Amino acid sequence: MIKINLLPPEHLAKIRQKEFILKAAFTGAAVFLALAGASSFYYSKSARLESLLQQKEAELKILQKDVEQVKKIEQDIAELEKYLNSIAKINQGRLLYTSFMQDLLVELPSTIWFTNLSTSLSGNTLGFNASLFSNSSYDLAYWINYLEKNSKYSEVVISGISVSESDTGKTLSCPVSAKYLYK
Repeated sequence: MIKINLLPPEHLAKIRQKEFILKAAFTGAAVFLALAGASSFYYSKSARLESLLQQKEAELKILQKDVEQVKKIEQDIAELEKYLNSIAKINQGRLLYTSFMQDLLVELPSTIWFTNLSTSLSGNTLGFNASLFSNSSYDLAYWINYLEKNSKYSEVVISGISVSESDTGKTLSCPVSAKYLYK
């Protein structure tokens, strides 16, 4: 079968031109609608974000007052802790000598006694020197061992032990020095 086109070529050119214009208009409208949709989406998103920002700024103003109150309370707490620590340091120093004497004498056997007990304070550490006398070498050894093993005492030094005999028996004497850590 043979096809014969009875339309004049000018008419075909007009139809093609109308199709081209229609396609261009449709494409332009689609691009315009896409841009308008994207713009409205971003505009609404921007409006929501601005609204959220204003809401968060209002919350921040409210919370800022709370933060200022918390900072003031923290300053008050720090001041009170400083005051309480000062009181604790005063009490600690006040009880140091009492605690030292209690700890020194708690394990002291009845056959041991001191003369010339002297102390020197440096922070929480109390150094002491004493002349020690004992009627029993076993009690003396026990008490020196107690000082060396106790964590509150350090640098325990015993100098030469001398023995003297009398009618009541033998008496051991030696100088002792150590450091006492108040805990």
